[in-house]
Amino acid sequence: MNRRRFLMTSAQLALGMLLSTAPLDCFASRIEYHPLTFYHTHTGENLQIRYSPKKGCSFSTQRKVNEFLRDFRTEQVHPIDPQLLEILTQIQVFSGSTGTYEIISGYRSPETNHLLRERSAGVAQNSFHMQGKAIDIRLTDVPTRKIQHIAIMLRRGGVGYYPESDFVHIDTGDFRTW
Repeated sequence: MNRRRFLMTSAQLALGMLLSTAPLDCFASRIEYHPLTFYHTHTGENLQIRYSPKKGCSFSTQRKVNEFLRDFRTEQVHPIDPQLLEILTQIQVFSGSTGTYEIISGYRSPETNHLLRERSAGVAQNSFHMQGKAIDIRLTDVPTRKIQHIAIMLRRGGVGYYPESDFVHIDTGDFRTW
């Protein structure tokens, strides 16, 4: 990111905060369509979509996202909150990334969540993953620490940073960090 783009983005972020809107809405609204590329680390599947901050995505694209982010252990498909795609778009635009999102976890069935809770104390009993409102990610050309910082600046939902596993949890709940 060059100095001029950094200053412009910073000014837009500050203006967004002053106007009590989502900080990057004024920045993202200039983008007609943004490509999002995904790679699922457990299934080896790839997905590329075009997301519009103004229009969201089509029904068929949303169906592909739901299928791609299914619980790969049980094959259960669940609707994914479109706000996750908006947050991912904002993270990628703000970071200047052209990389691929590596998906560690999308939707989790209650059975899978229970299984993971038995293995780790870090899995929430009422996880947003079970509602299709959370995703665990990496971005191939952005350090996870930077993803965490950008997500915190957005203040659009929960942000969890897991440096030992090298991923960031993003959800569409109330803003909080861990």
